[in-house]
Amino acid sequence: MRWNPMPIPDAATGESVDFLDGLVTMCGHGDPMGKEGCAIHMYTCNASMGDKCFTNSDGDMLIVPQVGTLDITTEFGKIMLAPHEICVIQRGVRFNVGIPDAAAPATRGYVFELYQGHLQLPDLGPIGANGLANARDFLYPCAAFEDRDCEYTVINKFGGKVSLHASSRTVCPP
Repeated sequence: MRWNPMPIPDAATGESVDFLDGLVTMCGHGDPMGKEGCAIHMYTCNASMGDKCFTNSDGDMLIVPQVGTLDITTEFGKIMLAPHEICVIQRGVRFNVGIPDAAAPATRGYVFELYQGHLQLPDLGPIGANGLANARDFLYPCAAFEDRDCEYTVINKFGGKVSLHASSRTVCPP
């Protein structure tokens, strides 16, 4: 199965699309409430999420950018994600996606969502230490903290449905 890439939103026309607004489900199988199956999404965005964050209670998300860099802030810290890299956000972790590069202000890519279990590294097996990815080949979030008053929105996906929760805190999301 193959899809044409989604068109990148044009900021010159005033079209502002963040990561969640540009996330489109292409196909899926199974049931998130039964914790079995998966879904494949495509995304495109040209704006940061601002003072809102997303948490997926249905499953782990594997994010693969095709064009442009993403600045992902999780509860654990910041991750700068470039094309040819992947990022796994586990079930229940709050995150915010920003667009860091003013020279390339639009991004596009793919998201795989796994409802059953967690995404994990495979065992190395009989092909040896050089055959598969080792834990040392992976980046992890760089700790970060923001201390500012703000109102923000937490967007939660549970059972395939999205709900919004407004909150006011001193420590901003995620």
